[in-house]
Amino acid sequence: VNLWKKDWESEVKWNESYGELLSHARHKGGYWTAIFFEECSIHASEGRALLESIREVVHTSCLYCRERLKYDTILLYDLLICVISEIKFFEVKV
Repeated sequence: VNLWKKDWESEVKWNESYGELLSHARHKGGYWTAIFFEECSIHASEGRALLESIREVVHTSCLYCRERLKYDTILLYDLLICVISEIKFFEVKV
């Protein structure tokens, strides 16, 4: 997840960072703007794939894993919020 996330500081700054990158792409021309939007779409799709992987972990049949998940529920919740928030941000923008 850490390799997937954008390094845009806090969620409060996402619009600003997005706006700066979009402005830069638009300044370079239509081709670069299209690439920027495609990269945003790919990022959201990769996030969806991460959610699917997390779902598979949660629905495991491994008893040890399921027992371990009981103790990591809060971490799992925080992870889901982080991933879903970023996915939604990019899905709305694209």
